[in-house]
Amino acid sequence: MRGNSDSMSSERRGGSRRLGLSNMLSLSHPSDRIGRAVREAQIDAILRLVPATAGIQILTAGVMVVSLRDTIDSFQLGLWFSVALLICFMRGARAIRLRQDPDYAQAHPARTGMICFIIVLLASLWLVPALFWFNAAGPEERLFMCVTMAALISAGSMTLVSLPQAALLYILTITVGCAALTIQVHSPTMFALVLVYAGVLTANMLGSARQFIAHTRDRIELREQGEIITLLRELETTGSGGLWELDGDLSIVKMSQELLDAMGLREDQVLNRHYSKLLDPAGQIQNLSTGMRRLFRDLEEGTPFRDRAIPSAEGQRWWSLSGKPIKDRQGRLVGWRGVASDITAARLSGNDSVRAARTDPLTGLANRLLIRELLEESVMQRWDAPVGCALFLVDLDRFKLVNDTLGHAIGDQLLVEVGRRLEQSVRDGGRVGRIGGDEFAVIWTEECDRDRLAAVAGQIVADLSRSFTVGAATLHVGATIGIAVYPFDGEMEEELMRSADLALYRAKEAGRGGHAFFERCMFEEAEDNRLLEQDVRQALNGDGLTLAYQPIIDAATGAVVGREALLRWRHPKRGDIPPDQFIPIIEDTGLIHQIGDWVIREACAEAVKWGEELRVAVNVSAAQLTGAGLAKTVLGALATTRLSPDRLELEVTESVFLGDDAATLASLERLRALGVRLVLDDFGKGYSSFGYLSRAQFAKIKIDQSFVRGAAEGARDCLAIVKAILALARGLGVETTAEGVETEEQARAMRRLGCGQLQGFHFGRPVEASQLSDDLNAPSRLIA
Repeated sequence: MRGNSDSMSSERRGGSRRLGLSNMLSLSHPSDRIGRAVREAQIDAILRLVPATAGIQILTAGVMVVSLRDTIDSFQLGLWFSVALLICFMRGARAIRLRQDPDYAQAHPARTGMICFIIVLLASLWLVPALFWFNAAGPEERLFMCVTMAALISAGSMTLVSLPQAALLYILTITVGCAALTIQVHSPTMFALVLVYAGVLTANMLGSARQFIAHTRDRIELREQGEIITLLRELETTGSGGLWELDGDLSIVKMSQELLDAMGLREDQVLNRHYSKLLDPAGQIQNLSTGMRRLFRDLEEGTPFRDRAIPSAEGQRWWSLSGKPIKDRQGRLVGWRGVASDITAARLSGNDSVRAARTDPLTGLANRLLIRELLEESVMQRWDAPVGCALFLVDLDRFKLVNDTLGHAIGDQLLVEVGRRLEQSVRDGGRVGRIGGDEFAVIWTEECDRDRLAAVAGQIVADLSRSFTVGAATLHVGATIGIAVYPFDGEMEEELMRSADLALYRAKEAGRGGHAFFERCMFEEAEDNRLLEQDVRQALNGDGLTLAYQPIIDAATGAVVGREALLRWRHPKRGDIPPDQFIPIIEDTGLIHQIGDWVIREACAEAVKWGEELRVAVNVSAAQLTGAGLAKTVLGALATTRLSPDRLELEVTESVFLGDDAATLASLERLRALGVRLVLDDFGKGYSSFGYLSRAQFAKIKIDQSFVRGAAEGARDCLAIVKAILALARGLGVETTAEGVETEEQARAMRRLGCGQLQGFHFGRPVEASQLSDDLNAPSRLIA
């Protein structure tokens, strides 16, 4: 490992020792990255001093003008000072902008040649007093000129020392002016002293510049050595691999001998090649490997990465890469440095961190990362072959019940046993892994026709449906499976995972304990739901969601006694979206709280405009009953609208009792304490428990339309259920409403059985508030 660091740094240290005068004074931009970084540091040191030096130059020029105002033409002095002021101001402003505006610095970087040109131009301005005004000046003015020129040459040698090219040109230019002064006073001795003085300043400047450059280079190399040491530590787990380095064009500029040996390549085969030509010569792997695509994206965008696992070009080996971008002072990407190690064997066996990162700690099976890699490997081995592979996503049924009743410790042991049984089911035909929670994956690499895959899925379901013995407990779970087949259901790991997940979702919808193959319509449906989710968010912020109100009729008199507020969505392109299509979406996305609160406030605001005896009913989902948020919303809506609490009915379905019964009852009690009426909707259709009728103190029961329709048609079971519900309601003193009444025959049947209220299309379809009838107390007109 030490050889990695030494081999890649010896050249840099040698470069520092070989720094010659020609390199130090070169105006061309360095070709090597370290040289470019040093040059940027030199220029940055100059730029930091520019505002101060420009100010001193302007001040000195001003003093010069004042001292010569009595002997030199004012126009000449004014013109000279204006040019000096303009150059210094522009130089200072550009220096400040270069340091404070990264975009400007990137678009218009400071160049050594341009800096030297400006320095020579500025120094040349000081030749004007020495060459043209010295003879006309008085003794005191001449002395001031000599002192000023000596001070300027000394100051320039110090302030420009970080960029010796500019400093040398400045010293030479000012020296010309000083020499001209000595010639004009006819003093050979002073002329010689000027030359000696300039020579001493030049020698000192070059020595200081060499020291500055050497220290800057050493500092940069030391920082990079620290980064290299950090990267080398990542190789300690495998010891197989080495260092690599890219330039700003993402071409390989360095690769350690250890890494070359591990890859079986020579240095001339990799240097100056673009990284993509080495990792993916045919351009095919990035189309199949998620890891390769992410690596390419990170390298192009300059995003650091660690332990990025990618397959080799031939698909037989796996490499782990870590890298850090190298950026200049403006944040521009100028290269990459990183390490690579061969993890082909380590990821499947051994006790190191590479293996640990790919193993599920509970079951010892492959985790999500290794499953992804194995799936990529299977795909790459088959992308040009006539055979395929398949991915099974296995979701346990009733596992949550085990966790809730027996605890997580028993649940964890059950997961271990499930993993073992899965491995026994697939044997050598595939690889088993745990994705997370109670979801497992099987990569099937044997025969992949549908009949064979269906048989494998059936065997897995049968094996997992057999009882498990964990400690003293005998447990019964089941499994539901989604299947995706390569290449029909996806040609990349991500696509196969998504397809299998959609198939699993469809299998759960069809009933647990079965399996489903991916079909194209599943993706189209999922994509449609995703787009609907985006649209419903926009509709919530706009005016796309509205409320429609359906009348509730007194069965005896036919008068309207209330209205149910129903959520409607008119899509700008699709038209009216059915509630059963978008309500599940807003529940899954968590929008139900925001939308539900809006519905309650809107319904209360509308109901307060009706007659005092009319009630408004609002549907509430199970998700809204969590916590005290719903009670606060109801209280706020009642306070704002001043609607009487007993005029608000909140309808819940029996499904609210499937979760935390105590929490549900507590939430319902908070609502009842506000004075609102609680209504049990679709009674008898789902999770029925007569005990909840009294414990939750419902004020009304709504009979599901399926029973209403069946009872009107004379179906014995429906008739018996409706009679039982009505008898129960009378015994508890609870009102009843028959839902979905669409014909006069159904209405007569419900009246005859003793139902108190009726609701359905026969009495009126849901309409918006602006279309509600003004005659609220008249008997409702029957609608055929």
